[in-house]
Order: sequence, then C-alpha cells, then structure tokens
Amino acid sequence: MDSEFKKIDARVQLRDANRLRFDAIDRGDILLPWALRPCRIKILMVADGGGPGSFVNITYGRLYFSLSAVVDLLAHSPDWWVRYDVTKTHRQADPLGAADIDGFRFTDPSFDINQFDQIWFFGARQNVADPQRLDDNELAIVARWMDEKQGGVFAVGDHFDLGASMCGRIPRVSTMRKWSVAQNPPTNSGLNRHDTLLRGHDNFYTFNDESDDLPMKTRVKRYPLWSISPFQHRWAPHPILCGKDGVIDILPDHPHEGEVIEPTNPTATFSFGNYTNKPEYPAPNGTRPMPEIIAWARVQGDHTEGRNGGSGTDRNKGPATAKEFGAIGAYDGHQANVGRVVVDSTWHHWFDVNLIGRPQGPGQDPIDPVPGNDPKAFGFPYSAAGQASYARIKNYFLNVAQWLGAPAKQNCMFMRATWGFVVRYPMAEIISPRLPLWELGGFARDAIGRRASQCTAYSWILPHFEEWRPLLIHDPEEIAHKVPDLATPGWDAFETYVLGGITRQMLELGYAGSEKEGAVDEKHVAEAMAKGMALGAKAFMNDVRESQRAAEAKLGAVERSAAVRFQAAQFLDGRGGAARE
Repeated sequence: MDSEFKKIDARVQLRDANRLRFDAIDRGDILLPWALRPCRIKILMVADGGGPGSFVNITYGRLYFSLSAVVDLLAHSPDWWVRYDVTKTHRQADPLGAADIDGFRFTDPSFDINQFDQIWFFGARQNVADPQRLDDNELAIVARWMDEKQGGVFAVGDHFDLGASMCGRIPRVSTMRKWSVAQNPPTNSGLNRHDTLLRGHDNFYTFNDESDDLPMKTRVKRYPLWSISPFQHRWAPHPILCGKDGVIDILPDHPHEGEVIEPTNPTATFSFGNYTNKPEYPAPNGTRPMPEIIAWARVQGDHTEGRNGGSGTDRNKGPATAKEFGAIGAYDGHQANVGRVVVDSTWHHWFDVNLIGRPQGPGQDPIDPVPGNDPKAFGFPYSAAGQASYARIKNYFLNVAQWLGAPAKQNCMFMRATWGFVVRYPMAEIISPRLPLWELGGFARDAIGRRASQCTAYSWILPHFEEWRPLLIHDPEEIAHKVPDLATPGWDAFETYVLGGITRQMLELGYAGSEKEGAVDEKHVAEAMAKGMALGAKAFMNDVRESQRAAEAKLGAVERSAAVRFQAAQFLDGRGGAARE
C-alpha cells in the first residue's frame, strides 16, 4: 500500500512540475527555440514623502502608504511579450529602506534618463513651491525626454495639494490634474470632499471600508467603433480600461480623492532651464491631440451624519454632496510625436492598503486599524468576488505600463505578442495559412482579445495607418445623426484583414522553421510582420473594389425598387391583384 501511495505522490509531483513548467513557458520565463525574447520596458519609479518620522511618506515596502503589490505585479508580468524592469527611487528616504536609490535627483551626474522608457511619479509632498520640489533643471531634463524620446509618464497624488511638490509643474501633467492650491483641489473633509467609499458589509461608512473587497464603480468614456454592420452601434473604452474580460469600470475606493481635469489652454508653452518656449500640447501638421478624462468616479448620495453617535450612515466624515469627478486622464502624445501621459485622482487606487488590506505591524495603521483576522486586513484577496475585482484592477495597472511605451516599444510588443499567439497552442494546431485572410484575422483578433485585451489590436495597428484616423468617429453624438454606411466596410474589416495577413505570413514562417533546428531569427519574424501588414491592406483594397463592382451591379435593382408604387387595396382582406404598379 505504501508503494501505491508513493506512485500516486510521484505522479502528482510530476503533474505539478509540468504545470509549473507550462506556465513558465506561457509567460515567457522559459524560452523555447520558437519563442522570441520579451520586450524590456524600463520604468523609473519616483516617490517622495515628509521625511523621517512623517506618516505621509511613500514606501516600496509594506506600510499604509506603500506600493509593494504594484511593484510585485510589474516584476512578474503574466504577458510573454513584455517584461518590466523597475528602478525604485525616493526623493528623500524610503521609511523601510526599500528604495533602490534614496535622495534621488534627475540632475545627479551619474543618472541618465535616456536609460528609461517610462517614469511613474507618486507624489506625497505638498506645496508647488516646496524647496524639495523638482527644480527647473530637473524639469528641463524630464521635459526634453518626454518630447525627444517620447518617454511615457504616469503621475498621481491625492486630495488637496498632496503631490504638488513633485508633480505640480511637470509639462502636461500639471494641467491634467488639480495639484496646486491655486487650482482649488478637493480637500479631505466637508461636504465637497471626493469620497468614493461604498458602504462595506454593513450599513455604515467607515474609513477602513477602503480596505474591503468591494470596489467602486466608475463611468468610462465611450469611443464609438466603426462596426461591420451599419445598423449595429458598438463602442469601446480607452485602451487603458479595456480588459481581458471586458471594460475595466471599477477602482478601489477612498474617502478623499483628488481630481483629474482637462486642460483649458491648448496653446500654452513652458520653459525650464535650457529647454525653453516649448508647446505644452504640440500640433504637428495642424492637428493638436489633447488630454481626455477617460473615467469618472462618483460620490454616493447617501452620506448622512453618523459621527459622534449620530444615526446617519457615515461614521467617518459625515455628509457629502453627491457628484461625479474625473478619476483617470490620458494624453496620447504619440499623435503629436511626444510621450504619452496618464494621471489618476489618487494613489490610493495603487496602494497596498486599498488592494491587499490594512497593514498589521505595530503602529503601521494609526488611522483605522483592524485585527489580523478581520476581512479588511486582506483586502480584495479575502473573497472570490474580491479576487475577480482585483484581477481587473491589476489589468488596469498593466495596461498603463503597456500603453505608456514609446512607439518603438509598441511595435516590439505587437510583433512578439502576435508571433506568440500564432505559434502557441492551440492556434498553430487549428488554423492553416490557406484560410481566407478575413478568417485568419478573425482567429487572431479572438486570440489577442482573450489574452491581452479586446482593444489591443486596434491600439497597435492604427498608428501604422494614420490615414484612417480622420475617418473614425470620436463623438458618440455623431452616431445618432450619421447616415448608415451601406457601401464601404469600416475599420473593423480593415483591421481583420491586416491581422489575417500577419497571421498568414507568420504561420508560413513557423511551418518552415519547424523543419529546421535552432532558434527563430527575429529578423525573419519582423519581415513576416511587415509583409503581412502590407498583404492584408492590399487584399482589403482589392476586395473593397470587387465589392464596389458588385454593388454597382445591384444598384440598378435598388433604383428600380425605389421607383415601385404600392396600392393600399392589395393589403385589404379578400382583395387580390398585384401589390404594386
């Protein structure tokens, strides 16, 4: 009997080992000969705080104001096409010593900003005139990198002017969010605070509800899609909020958030140090892309006085005015040949205390502590529903990291992701390069949507075909007044053909390579990518022309049908005869 148990145990261990190996291959941690190495995106994280002994001091370890969960997520990306290398810095000193560099300055002689693809600013210090703010020389370095290297920036603070010291003067960032006192940012108390808490698993609002397993609901901006059917109105969120399982319309809640805004002066300029008179929002070729609010949060309307023994619902901060405010903003600088920018209304959407529960060390939670067995000590992971919500929120974090990549990194990810979809099981087993391009493209679109997001193909392909951008509808109001396009197929069909062309070329390369030994040549994959995109675009043009000829042939019948006159008598009971004249 013991020997049988040992055999069973050995089989279980082998199964588990094989599963771990398969998962590692799927993530790109183990590279087989047919796989390409993931793109490397280097992210510089910059945090600040009040200094030694200050409660409001951000750490990369595990405290109340901490980023350990986000750092861990980026270090273990589940996507085989990209890896994130994170350098953690602090402007003062990380309270747990978890930063790679303390006392960080962009002007340090040993620092080279061009070694990084993105900068993520988590600002806690107040006062746009703070002596420890980013000085003009530092801002000149950052601004030049944003413009010339198309570096991507994420920036966030909290209520009032938390974050103003570091972020309040960064080009574009400074006008996409309320940072300074002069902008009248929301405070942390009173009727007008931006309190997004949902009542937890009871009937009351408490501060530590921010650490439960219930996310808040957001409203996302809807971008109309050009549907294959002229009678079907479809839409998508911004790519940052387009998830593997649909729209990402949830965020962690918090009792006093900041506010994301849209700029009011599109022609403003800035000057810092030796980088002078530069446009805040460039307009190459007369087109000036502008930042957008892409998600709004809401203050619930049922906050009533429950403090000091009151009978109302809010035992934390009392009454609040119901409202909606900007929660996430995005600027697609690539359309203006500069870097992209994302801002958020609060770093509490990103902090451990709002994701994985309240810290449990002595004195680590002086605000609203809970015992170690309380559900709020675990955050979203406490329940199955919370885990599902957390997966969607983490999808948002990863989307930000992917979207902020410069155009060269976008192309790198596009090629590796598509190649991985084609050569991985089951795609390589179930499709043939002999299938029509539109069918191959449909398989590819479905596979990409299941693993990356439903909008990934669109955001990767469109920049290569800018002539389509003016044809796309950006205002939902246009849909209501637009005459259905019955004659020409739209972007969806074009995108499907392009994906089909790429898939066919990559399948042929993969089949040819399977007969040879050795690793795949990245140059050959890139050639297949380029040929496939051209093949898809040309095939689409040819099929559109053929469809137009067929439409012309039908037009005579359409015109004759439009000339028909009908008789009411035909439709009366008992009357015969022709229905038309």
